[in-house]
Amino acid sequence: MLIDAHIHLYPPSVYSDPRAWAKGRGESYWLSCVAPERGPTLQGWADVDQLLRDMDNAGIEKAIILGWYWQNPDTCIENLKWQIDWIQNHPDRLLAYAAFNPNGGADSLDMLDRAFDAGLSGIGELNPPAQGYAYENDTLDKALELAAKCGKAVNFHVTDPTTRDYPGKIETPFESLFSMAQRHPNTTFVFAHLAGMMNLPRLKQLDNVYLDTAATPLLYNDSIYQKAIDQIGADRILFGTDYPLRTFPKRQSQPDFSSHLNALRACGLDPDELERILRKNCSKILSTEFQK
Repeated sequence: MLIDAHIHLYPPSVYSDPRAWAKGRGESYWLSCVAPERGPTLQGWADVDQLLRDMDNAGIEKAIILGWYWQNPDTCIENLKWQIDWIQNHPDRLLAYAAFNPNGGADSLDMLDRAFDAGLSGIGELNPPAQGYAYENDTLDKALELAAKCGKAVNFHVTDPTTRDYPGKIETPFESLFSMAQRHPNTTFVFAHLAGMMNLPRLKQLDNVYLDTAATPLLYNDSIYQKAIDQIGADRILFGTDYPLRTFPKRQSQPDFSSHLNALRACGLDPDELERILRKNCSKILSTEFQK
């Protein structure tokens, strides 16, 4: 069973006119990422039927649909409605993590309760610098405590400061990120994009931190996987694509899962390491329905 731990999905009502949708909700940061004013966009779009076809074509059995790091707490509620519909209609294939912005205060925490009651499996993707709050935030702390209590993982976007500039690039303050994970030892964290390759030996000291491989082909060559394994261990890395982002833009006119999966399989990893990254690690941090 192959699991993609990091994808995004939007309904046609969003991607049919992303500018109008985003401007109506005050989501300027998301718009700058998916439809930048200058240069080509790497963003692809897919409805849920296309998603499932692409998963089938690559042999992906299950995928986790992450929420976006919205600036407006009300957009998180809208995002949740889409996710509940998708996972309830395709419970054998799709899971979801709830979008969250602590600037909504108690209402945002209530939304998380509803999300978990509806069957969502975690929180994220979160990106405090893009969403307008700090990692040191009382409401965020309460959300992380709730995640620990309910056995849910939390995904945070992490930016590598050494990579090329791209639309929406915002620096991640590593010390704040590390301190947050240290402050919540009972919460399972997934730091996206190989945690920006920032101080992985130090992150390895925290048993509650995992990484995912989302969007790595846009930022690094294939040697990055072995480098990450050497620094933090294959048992701490989850396969993720960032679908429907076109992470191989020179040869992808449409998003797919196979390009990233095939590149990972071809980079010479030990079979056991590959098995951990593609299935075992994600199964470990998810609910017991995956413990098979």
